[in-house]
Amino acid sequence: MDTPDFLKDAIGNDPADLVTKLSLVFLILLATWLISRFIVARIVPRVLGALTKRTRTQLDDDLLAISQPPLRFLIATLGIWLAVSFLELPSRFMKIIDSLLASFVLLAIFWAIYRAIDVLVATVQAVTRRTVRRRGETTLDDKIALAFKQLGKALVVILAFTTILQTWGYSIAGLMAGLGLGGLAVALAAQDALANLIGYFVILADEPFVIGEYIVVGDISGTVENLGFRSTRIRVLDQSLVTVPNRTIVNSNVTNSSRLTKRRLNMTLQLPVTSTPRQVLAIVQTIREMLKAHQLVQPDSVIVQFTDLGKDTLGITLICFMKTPAWNDFQAARQDINLRIMQILAKLQGEETTSAAPAVIPQPRPEPRLSTATDSPVPDDAAN
Repeated sequence: MDTPDFLKDAIGNDPADLVTKLSLVFLILLATWLISRFIVARIVPRVLGALTKRTRTQLDDDLLAISQPPLRFLIATLGIWLAVSFLELPSRFMKIIDSLLASFVLLAIFWAIYRAIDVLVATVQAVTRRTVRRRGETTLDDKIALAFKQLGKALVVILAFTTILQTWGYSIAGLMAGLGLGGLAVALAAQDALANLIGYFVILADEPFVIGEYIVVGDISGTVENLGFRSTRIRVLDQSLVTVPNRTIVNSNVTNSSRLTKRRLNMTLQLPVTSTPRQVLAIVQTIREMLKAHQLVQPDSVIVQFTDLGKDTLGITLICFMKTPAWNDFQAARQDINLRIMQILAKLQGEETTSAAPAVIPQPRPEPRLSTATDSPVPDDAAN
């Protein structure tokens, strides 16, 4: 069986020539591996790291750290490219290999730029924070920094894609013309993507929430973990991650529980229908005073009224605002209030049944006179 012509061109007719070429390729690949493994991965970081530690900025240290993977990939690509060139393959094969390896070189470069964006934005944030402390100016907000990072990364990806296409001989102008001919179809297909992208900027501008806050969107409630161009990721209470399109959030009512300044306590206390009026009045006034004196209750928001006269029970409505927005603190305060109400009920109902002495029942406080003569007077026990 005859050897194909392209193999003859690559390896030659002389076995010694083949051994020489393969040995040279092996040595080049071995040297590439040694350079990537030891020089780039170990020696260079130690030498440059000692130099960067002498500087006052963290930028050079971070850039050195993020450049390691792309640099090793670049060294491997160049080593393979050099090894293949010694095989002297036919031009039609070398053209494909050259385009492929050139694409890998460009990919390594754009990969390094992509990774550097995070470091550069973080550096800008740090600089603006120091400027704020010195001059009192406005700092770079986290949500704006996130937008810069995502936009920068998107531009790098687009630029890398177009540059690599040109490496393979494709005309960007022709591609854009083709997109122009099919622009209507593309626009129809990209409606959702465009709506979500616009929703992203609407969320940034309106700021109904930021990352880390607890929100409710429709039937989804949880902590915001990420805000992207297309969607927002929310960690719900069962720890599953829900991805919500940005346009859905923009078109929905968003409840942000993390921005509460206080919480509303609204409950109804049920008393036995056999309770006497003196008992009910004493319970109402004692609970009212207890709530107003509570350290976590906003005193001017307290409402305690006997509102329900049912067949089997009597209802007392309790409404007030708690000064703590934290859910756990609110529940702890609610428990404390419930325990105090139990003590009040045990004391007053027990005293009513064991003693008829009126001194143990608080007397109604006089209600202030109304500002106009046409207003109707309010009973004393309705005062809050």
